[in-house]
Amino acid sequence: MLRRKFRLRQKSGFKTIFELGKNYSVKYVAIYVIYKGPNKFGFIASKKVGNAVQRNRAKRLMREVIRLHLSGIRKDIQIICIARARIKGVSYSEVESSMMYILRKANTLTSERK
Repeated sequence: MLRRKFRLRQKSGFKTIFELGKNYSVKYVAIYVIYKGPNKFGFIASKKVGNAVQRNRAKRLMREVIRLHLSGIRKDIQIICIARARIKGVSYSEVESSMMYILRKANTLTSERK
């Protein structure tokens, strides 16, 4: 589980990132990135993804990718990961490769993990 200090939890935090952040999108995930502040991550899965079980699974997959690759992510960014409807029923490895591609594209990885 992603530690509490790395989670975005307040509505104001999400709002700031949506307003000021830059967005990137791939097949399974879209992200909003803002290049300031301490590392914080938010995860969203709308009802388009499916029922509660499918939405929670999608958020769990995205959280796990971030948790396992946290050491390779820059320390001065805040990211919101949004599950797209296609994420339903997809394996962890597909979500991981998709998210790592988009994180690389958004220049959020440290140089040694690129």
